Amino acid sequence: MDDVRGRVEAVSRLYQQLADKFYGNGNLQNLVALHHKIREPLEAISDGELETLLSDIQQAKEGLDRLKQHLIEMRVSKEAFAASRLTRLGKKGQ
Repeated sequence: MDDVRGRVEAVSRLYQQLADKFYGNGNLQNLVALHHKIREPLEAISDGELETLLSDIQQAKEGLDRLKQHLIEMRVSKEAFAASRLTRLGKKGQ
């Protein structure tokens, strides 16, 4: 019985220490205030606005991917043209 009582008292002391840390220095009030500061702006943003933004980002990404592909093709063409030109110049010099 004393063993159980000792464990309960130890748990109680630990709980009190945790509660003191949590509630000390106004931490609980700060936590609640932070919750409100975060929640209110998030609630002001509609799901439709988020979906529109996500769609716009996806379209921009697709456009950038197409542009990237065109630039890669241009680089390959430029390198092929330069190599072809060097080959023709080499044949003229022989």
